[in-house]
Amino acid sequence: MTDLSARLERLTPAQRALLDRRLADRQAMVGVGAIPRRARRDRARLTDAQERVWLHRQRLPDDPAHNVPSAWRLRGRLDLDALTRAVYAVMARHEVLRSTYELDGDQPVQVVHPHLPFTIPVIDLRDLPADQREERMWQEARAEGNRPFDLGVGPLLRMLLIRLADDEQVLVRIFDHMIWDRASMGIFGQEVAGFYRAYVEGGTYDPPPLPIQYGDYAEWQPQWIEREVRVRHLPYWRRQLADVPPARELPTDHPERRGATNRSGQRYFRLSPELTEELRRFAHEERTTLNVVLLAVWKFLLHRLTGAEDVVVGTNSSTRRRAETEPLMGLFLTMLPLRTTVRSELTFRELVAATRRTMTGALDHHDIPIGVILDELNVGRGVGLGALYRAAFIMVDFRHEAPLTMAGLELEPLMLEKQTVTIDLSIGYFDEADQDHVYGMIEYNADLFDAATIERMWQQLDLLLHGAVATPDRPMAELPTPPGDGDR
Repeated sequence: MTDLSARLERLTPAQRALLDRRLADRQAMVGVGAIPRRARRDRARLTDAQERVWLHRQRLPDDPAHNVPSAWRLRGRLDLDALTRAVYAVMARHEVLRSTYELDGDQPVQVVHPHLPFTIPVIDLRDLPADQREERMWQEARAEGNRPFDLGVGPLLRMLLIRLADDEQVLVRIFDHMIWDRASMGIFGQEVAGFYRAYVEGGTYDPPPLPIQYGDYAEWQPQWIEREVRVRHLPYWRRQLADVPPARELPTDHPERRGATNRSGQRYFRLSPELTEELRRFAHEERTTLNVVLLAVWKFLLHRLTGAEDVVVGTNSSTRRRAETEPLMGLFLTMLPLRTTVRSELTFRELVAATRRTMTGALDHHDIPIGVILDELNVGRGVGLGALYRAAFIMVDFRHEAPLTMAGLELEPLMLEKQTVTIDLSIGYFDEADQDHVYGMIEYNADLFDAATIERMWQQLDLLLHGAVATPDRPMAELPTPPGDGDR
């Protein structure tokens, strides 16, 4: 059995049906016509997703909420010159890495430069006592990760090298969301690693030429929205969000501080291997995914916290449906408002079934810019998604991502927190192939919530996860709450 066949065999019926639909979509897109290269190469319009980021930045130009920081701990001898050359080579391939943003009349545009300077500054901590280096490294990495970008001055990516020893260093990488999504990080990492290996070992690295550039996609997108999105996807969202009520406020500790600084807070957690296995087993029995099961519990917690039965949660989705867009760096993300009726008398099994229907419908019509939905609902794009929901859910499946390797170096990914947030409350789950458990993070607006409140929230969620999977036919209202903590 081939590796592909083995992976297909492991898919649940729901996952296989989704794959079949996406393959059918891909086949249908063949008749739409290729994305053409634009005539003017030095600039392009913004995509719908970029426009939302642009509007936020016009209101809050110094807000680093759209910074995407990450870091690698690199063990081994790093060739800094080869690394810098490798980044230059990737920038040469991708116009979006050489773009800045400005107004052309009253319209924002992306301006493509033939070349932008790029350096990797170094902070050397080797002279510090060994017991001080790690703390100082985290201080420097977090400070760099939260330094805002100026959209008019590129490039909109930065790197910082922090030396801890002769054969150990931390490489901090920061992208602006105007040019980044999760797939972009994988593309960037693989291409940098390929060029780096060629430069340090004296070989060659020749990735296939890019069929188009991000600016070509941006110029093509309005035609696609009119021909495809408004005809095929918008009717579903019009029905799904008909008469949707304004987003219910979460019970925050300091509502008077809304909009103060939007400071980010994090509460990390880890599901036990036993609980993870039970959740996977239940998902398999219900012919659905772990993603849906975890989302159902999150929705019930929001129902318990707010009393709302009409629960809308935001989740992100890729708009990379076409073969031309798969190798491109750029922002190909949309947000999907997942609306489900949640009542306390529902059993967990019933709630999962309802959540599955919500998720299936959304994924059938996921290829729609959120701006189109906001326009349909007559919600100003500058208002943001807070008019639809106050909480988000994200699950990142690392199980099928190719591991990144760099010549002569051992890589350890490090997680850097963002300084500010754009949504009140979100939960992210992370699933890795070599782990027997799922881990995650609750990220929250620390101006609105105290850490103790988020801790109680996690305790409720943990009890719900255990109780729901243990007694899936019991009404959710009967599941336990933490001692001394009634429904708020």
